[in-house]
Amino acid sequence: MPIGIQRLNAPRPQPSSRIIFIKPLPGSTSAYALDFLERIAAICHPIMTHSHLSIMTLEEHEPNPEFIGRNFNAGEIIQLVLKAPYTGHWLSFRSVQM
Repeated sequence: MPIGIQRLNAPRPQPSSRIIFIKPLPGSTSAYALDFLERIAAICHPIMTHSHLSIMTLEEHEPNPEFIGRNFNAGEIIQLVLKAPYTGHWLSFRSVQM
């Protein structure tokens, strides 16, 4: 976890100690989106540990045609688009993790 931050009463263990919060969009597909984001966090953990990087929140962003992810305040919030903008179908895991 980032220096000076400790998460108490977490509902379940996080896949990466370098990411404090993982938040999917609310709705019927939030469980699938949460699994998607947790897998991405687990893949990024070794890279983040080696580079001494930490982020506060990894979030799902609603589908849009303009971007597939964005970063606020030097990694404080990372938002990823997990669904295609016009169809609403889930993007492949490989395309999101790139």
